[in-house]
Amino acid sequence: MNCIQEGLIPTKYFEKTKQKLSTANGENLRVKFKIVDVHICNENICIKQSFILVKDLDIGIILGQPFLEIIKPFRVTNEGTITKLFQQKILFAFIEKPFTKDINLLKTFSLFKEQYTKENHLYSMKQEISNKKLENQLQTSQIKGKIDSLKNNIINNLCSDLPDAFWHR
Repeated sequence: MNCIQEGLIPTKYFEKTKQKLSTANGENLRVKFKIVDVHICNENICIKQSFILVKDLDIGIILGQPFLEIIKPFRVTNEGTITKLFQQKILFAFIEKPFTKDINLLKTFSLFKEQYTKENHLYSMKQEISNKKLENQLQTSQIKGKIDSLKNNIINNLCSDLPDAFWHR
């Protein structure tokens, strides 16, 4: 999630929330408020995001997965996260020097997400092609004839106005 340390933002911008948030090790964080209309601006480009206010957060602001989803595809370097929005290269610089482990994790995430999205898109396209082929096959006169024959067979042999029509079966 996108998080802001409680106390950095004036209370007039808060909204109550019932959202819950926990750390990676399962420890619950104290969350009571959210801010829905935050604009993250860089190089004259602004991205609207929502943030959860977290009490006792060690870092002032954390740009989480919702933000990363908006700016992908992105590349992570030692300086920060680089993306291209509106044909403009933008660097979201790290406030603190990152640990190598964290950088590698972000790099893996960005590559995995991009590949996962492409695979999903490819699968959807294959399904759509398969459905179109099936739809075209159902429109042939031979298949339509078989469907009509089956329909008539059901009407003549199975459907009946007699209440005891199926007793012998």
